[in-house]
Amino acid sequence: MSDAELRKAIRTLRDRADYAKKHGDTTTVTTIEDSIKGYQDEMAHRL
Repeated sequence: MSDAELRKAIRTLRDRADYAKKHGDTTTVTTIEDSIKGYQDEMAHRL
C-alpha cells in the first residue's frame, strides 16, 4: 500500500470509528482503532 493509500485508509477508518462512537457500537470502535494503530505503525516504520 502506498503512503497516500495508507493516509486515505486511516482517514476513512477514523470517520467510521466516529460514526460507530455516535451510535454506541464500542466493539466496532475498538476493532477500527486497532486497525488504525496498525496502519500508523506501518507509516512510522517507513519514515
